[in-house]
Amino acid sequence: MEPILTTVLPVFGMIVLGYGFAKARIFDAAAGRGLSLFVFNLAIPALLFKTVATMGAQQGAPWELWIAFFGGLAVTWVAAAFVSRTVPSLDVSGGAAASMAAGFGNLALLGTPLALAHFGQQVAIPLGMILSIHAPILWFAAMLHRALFQTTGGFSIRRTAWELFRHLATNAIVLGLLAGSLWRVTGWGLHPIFGTMLGMLADASVPTALFALGVSLAGYSLKGSWSGMFTLIGLKMVLMPVLVFILVHYVVSIPPLWGQVAVLFAAMPTGANAFLFSQRNNEAVAAVSGAIALGTALAAVSASVLLYLMDTGAI
Repeated sequence: MEPILTTVLPVFGMIVLGYGFAKARIFDAAAGRGLSLFVFNLAIPALLFKTVATMGAQQGAPWELWIAFFGGLAVTWVAAAFVSRTVPSLDVSGGAAASMAAGFGNLALLGTPLALAHFGQQVAIPLGMILSIHAPILWFAAMLHRALFQTTGGFSIRRTAWELFRHLATNAIVLGLLAGSLWRVTGWGLHPIFGTMLGMLADASVPTALFALGVSLAGYSLKGSWSGMFTLIGLKMVLMPVLVFILVHYVVSIPPLWGQVAVLFAAMPTGANAFLFSQRNNEAVAAVSGAIALGTALAAVSASVLLYLMDTGAI
């Protein structure tokens, strides 16, 4: 258990540090957003570019990884839509905000640092495959879900599909993966100067992401709908990882390490994009905000247990 604690405690220690600096008003929301942009648009893409450009032959295919992760997510999404009908604070627009919160995990700012800290950069490929389409696909699904329960007539599938394509085409993580793949095909390798710069950016991704997450958490509140909050946490941090685990072990055939990344990512608490969607539409804001704040705190324990079970071969 000690190796797990040496991974998890520094990770959540960095989050607490960022939270404390934000509460002390040393860092504000704008500074936290700047750090997040650095992580999303530069540090993680640099890590993925370097990893892909220099990697050897891979044993797994992205399709099966996507089937396992997004298959479990899809079932959780539908379950959230049905469960939301019984929870007044979540029963708006067909449960679109609830489904988004139950499916959209904090992969970039929490899942990625945890995976890299525990498993090393060998997991950069599977985590990059999930990260590259995670946000665009879920935003598209959430907008479509909500539109099906609206009567304003202002929704256009064509426009939304174009937005999905635009987000994918301009997503720095997607571009990092594609650029790394193209560079690898050339067989040129990386010049030491360029490689060192990429390494410096990659090394900065984990602590910066965690500190930025702590800063952002200072803006969330536990006040509001407790029933909705615990419902979302149960769906996101219990149901979804169980479903992904079943798909990984009994449906698809992927390298064991890839499967562990998929399950770990599935167990992550609700991410900030779910709050943005909820706030944008003014639906289930209190429940989603609380699920992010409390879920992230609970993840310190749940992630430790999950990693311990993985390391001991129990799962």
